[in-house]
Amino acid sequence: MWADTVIRNLNLREELLPSAFSLSDAVIHNASAVSGAGPIHITTPRQQWAFAVTIPFRPDAYGVRADGSPLLVRIGAAVESGRIGVGCVTPDLKTYVSSELERTSEDGNTIVDLIIEPIDRDRCGWLVVRNTAENDTASRLVVRSIRTFVVEAQRSPDLIEASPPALLNLVIGQYHGLNAAVERRESKSQRFRILLTHTSRSWEGTRCTRDYLAQRYSDPRRLHHLPCFEQLPGLPNQQLYSGGISLLELVMENDVVQVIARRCIDSRFKLQHASFVGSRLVLCFEGFLAAIPDTEHGVTEIDLRPGSRWRIDDNWFGGLHTVFAVNDDVCVVSSSGADAVLWVDLNSGKVIRRWRLPAELYGTNYALTPDMSVVDHYIHNDIQLGHLNCAYPDGRGGCFISTLIQGDIGHVDQDGKYSLLDRGHVGCHGARLSQSGQDVYFADSCGGRLMLIKPGGAIELHRVDSRWLHDVEEVDRDLYWFCLGDKNEVALIDVARGRELGRFTFGTRGVNVQFVSIVRDR
Repeated sequence: MWADTVIRNLNLREELLPSAFSLSDAVIHNASAVSGAGPIHITTPRQQWAFAVTIPFRPDAYGVRADGSPLLVRIGAAVESGRIGVGCVTPDLKTYVSSELERTSEDGNTIVDLIIEPIDRDRCGWLVVRNTAENDTASRLVVRSIRTFVVEAQRSPDLIEASPPALLNLVIGQYHGLNAAVERRESKSQRFRILLTHTSRSWEGTRCTRDYLAQRYSDPRRLHHLPCFEQLPGLPNQQLYSGGISLLELVMENDVVQVIARRCIDSRFKLQHASFVGSRLVLCFEGFLAAIPDTEHGVTEIDLRPGSRWRIDDNWFGGLHTVFAVNDDVCVVSSSGADAVLWVDLNSGKVIRRWRLPAELYGTNYALTPDMSVVDHYIHNDIQLGHLNCAYPDGRGGCFISTLIQGDIGHVDQDGKYSLLDRGHVGCHGARLSQSGQDVYFADSCGGRLMLIKPGGAIELHRVDSRWLHDVEEVDRDLYWFCLGDKNEVALIDVARGRELGRFTFGTRGVNVQFVSIVRDR
C-alpha cells in the first residue's frame, strides 16, 4: 500500500515558529478520549473512518507568501493499537488537501510527513486524525509533536516502487491447508501475467449484503426530485484512499503452481483496475486514466496531475471501475457516475464513443452531454441509474456490462443496441466473455459465487468462502482467479474438479484486493 517516505533531504528553508498547527488547539470529535497537552494521548471512536481529533490551521504562523510555497507538516507519533489516518482537509472538513497517510502499531515510533501544495488560507483548514481500523475497533496513539516547514516547491510522488520480496514473497506460495502438489493439468509449462489492484479502503460487511443493497435502492422515487446537476459536489475520495498494483506471474509446470511477485507499485490515489493494452500498462483511477508505455517503465517521472502527458481525462470519468483492451490502441472503460461505457483512443487521449444505460430500462437522472462534467458534479451512488461497474469487449465492437444496483448482466452491440441477459444478481461485478468466446461469466459478489449465463438464466459454477467476491477472471480452461475482498486473499481454483490449487494473502499490500486482469505470457 502507499508507503510514504520520510522526507530527509528536502531543502528546508524555514521552520515556522510557532508552528502552523499546535497540539494545544486540538478539537475532540465523536467522544474520543484525549488527554495531555503535548504529547497528547488519543483513543479514537470505534467506528471506522470516524474523526478523533482535528487541529486548526494557524494562517498567521504561515504568513503571506507570494511564491505559493508548499508546507511540510511533520508529525511525530506512535500508534499503540489499531490503525489511524492523518491528513489535512479544507475548512468545511469535507475535502482532503493532502494525501491521507496511515500508521499502525507495527510502525512503532514514527514520523508522518504531509505536504500541502500549494498552501492556501482558503483551502487548508484542519489537520485530521481519524480511526481507519476495521471490525468496530478503536485505535490508540500518542502524538508527540507537530512541526511545520516552508519548503522548496516540490511535488509528492504520485507513484512509488515497493519491494516485492519484502511485501509478497514471504507469503505467496503458502497454501492454506492444502498440499502444493496438484493434479496434473498439462505437462508443458504455462505462464500468465497478472495485474492485481489493492486499496486502503477496507471491506464494510454491513454495507455489502444483498439485503442492504436491495433496501438501499428500493425506493421507486429515488430518481425523482433530484438536485440540480450544477449543485452536485465533485467526485469524492480522490485523495481519501490510496491504492496499489501488484504485477504477478503465475507459473504452472507439471504438478507445481507458483505465483511470483515481479513488481509492486503504490499510488497516493485510489487505483481501481489496470490492464495491458498492447504494450502499454493502463491504470484506471476513480477519476482518470494513466497510460504507461510498458510494465518495465520507471514511475518516478510519472506525473498524474491534470494536464500531464501521462494522464487522460474526460468529463464522464466519474467513478471509473474497470479498463480492458479492445485492441492495441483502444480500451473500454466503465463509469459508474455516468452509468456509461466509454471507448478511449490512447493515441489521442480522447473518448471516441459513449454509451449510457437506456432510459426505457433504467429510468433517467440527468441528460448528460459530453460537456457536462461528472467529475466536477458527481452523480453519487444513490441517484445513479445502475452503478455500471464493468465493461468487457465482446471482440465484435460491443461489450458486456454488469450493474450493481439491479444485478444486471447485459450486452451492448457495435451499434449501441442493448440486450439484457439476466437480472437480479444485486451487487454483481465483472461480467466477462469466456476465453472460448461462447459463454459470459460474472462474480456474484454478495453470494461468493462464480456465475455463468445460460439460455435459461445464470447458473452457479463455483462458490467460495467469501462474503464479498470482488472479481473473478478466467486464467485457463476451468481455472479461475478469485478476488476475495472481505478476506484480502486470492484463490486459484479448478472449478471443473472443485479443487482449490492455491490461496494467497495480500495483507502487506493493503486492506483489500480489488480487480484483476490476466493474460497468457507469450
